[in-house]
Amino acid sequence: MNLFHEANRRGWDAVSPHWQAGIEAQGHWRRCHREPELALLPEERRYLGDVAGRDVAVLGSGDNLVAFALAGLGARVTSVDLSAMQLQIAAERARALGLSIRFVHADVTALGALATATFDVVYTGGHVAVWVSDLKRYYAEAGRILRPAGLLLVNEYHPFRRIWKQGVHRLERELSYYDRGPHQYDRADQAPGLAPGTLPSYNFHWTVSDYVTALLQAGCELLALEEIGEARQSWEEAPLEGLPECLLLVGRKRGATAPGEAG
Repeated sequence: MNLFHEANRRGWDAVSPHWQAGIEAQGHWRRCHREPELALLPEERRYLGDVAGRDVAVLGSGDNLVAFALAGLGARVTSVDLSAMQLQIAAERARALGLSIRFVHADVTALGALATATFDVVYTGGHVAVWVSDLKRYYAEAGRILRPAGLLLVNEYHPFRRIWKQGVHRLERELSYYDRGPHQYDRADQAPGLAPGTLPSYNFHWTVSDYVTALLQAGCELLALEEIGEARQSWEEAPLEGLPECLLLVGRKRGATAPGEAG
């Protein structure tokens, strides 16, 4: 594992109890296997189609709400995350819900535990790419584990929202759109008992063209690119209303005709 990812792993393992307390208070994890709309956008459902009986990998699964929703829809789900603590909590919740999900502790740029061409769908979303130092390798691994004609669905925080200064009442640019990082910051304040400066983490700010290029180089054709939403989230401290919230990309692994299409 590279040094950036190792630092991010330590960070997520340390802050997971704090992070997951918020997920627990929200309570959606108890419901999203029956109410998938709590975890998946209507646009995502439309592109995913019927996932019942299909093999689906969720990369960077985090809170695992998407994994639970897909399992509830009948998919055979493999959940992959960098943080063993995140996966441990998710596995306990899956058992409580009676969901059969395979949990794999791995870096998304090194998916050696997953065989080539074994998934019908790879889903990745919810602010995953910001933690990854090599976007092309990340998507190359996603493409590798996809079967021919399989879908790669990416839902990411829109990169245009990352350039603004937080905690001000007007839009004020803090970073260049093209400043990909690494951007270092401290997460010690999210883990009780740690001294300031002892839990460095690293973010990477990819552009729209970075996402598209990585998907294409992963052996997929681009089926769709959508920019979705315009509201400001409760945790956002800049006035971002009117700017796109999510970047949605849908790719199809090249190499075979998709089911239901003529050759």
